[in-house]
Amino acid sequence: MADPAASPEGGKYFYAVIFTDGDREFGNIGLNSEKVYTILHRDIAAVVSDHPVTSVRPLRRNLSPFHMVLRSVSETCTTIPAKFGQIAADAEQVLQMLRSHYSRLKQELEGLHAKGEIGVKVFWEVDNLSEYLLRTDGDLRRLRDRILARGSPPTRQEQIELGGLIYDRISARKREMTQLVVTALRSVAAEVRVDEATEERMVTNAAFLVGRERRSDFEEAVGKTASLLGQEYVVKVDGPWPPFSFVTHIELRVS
Repeated sequence: MADPAASPEGGKYFYAVIFTDGDREFGNIGLNSEKVYTILHRDIAAVVSDHPVTSVRPLRRNLSPFHMVLRSVSETCTTIPAKFGQIAADAEQVLQMLRSHYSRLKQELEGLHAKGEIGVKVFWEVDNLSEYLLRTDGDLRRLRDRILARGSPPTRQEQIELGGLIYDRISARKREMTQLVVTALRSVAAEVRVDEATEERMVTNAAFLVGRERRSDFEEAVGKTASLLGQEYVVKVDGPWPPFSFVTHIELRVS
């Protein structure tokens, strides 16, 4: 361990596994402001801090230091994040996990070396999404006009038909724009993951695994892509972060 005062006994909150050629410590940035340090096995190590063996709820006061540790560690180390909330009984349990999964962890770390996750999200930036679609889609507009021309309130069936068509058009636009974004950025990323949009106005929700040496190329490609999308879209970029979307989060069990 990096800190000779840290006891091998007692609970260890588990943050990540990293490549390292020796013991490391990262300061008092862990849960409850505990010192964050490593438990080393060969050329990989678990990043931990001392913590009682109790459940840790996913509250802001716990999530914030967890993510702060991961961000800090990933600035200088190739990092596989652990699943949130894991506490080992003692240092030996952590070492058993590292020994048991050494080959897989090392292979995964080698694949992630000098890479970080960058999120790219595209949103519609329009006042009213339905009105925007009616304005830009002839089939939708003709159906709406046919219903209104009758002069009486639309029937339930007509409401369902119009709503279903709007939903289909939204889904189709999202697929089309996501394909455009992914195609434009794939060549400057090692891997791509596309997740479902989590908001109505979100068009694209993608994560890209980008090598440190390609980061400026990636940023340039994002800028060019944004300029192609049109004023009704806004592109938001975040990261680089530890590669949450591109790893199997580690669990302490050894088998």
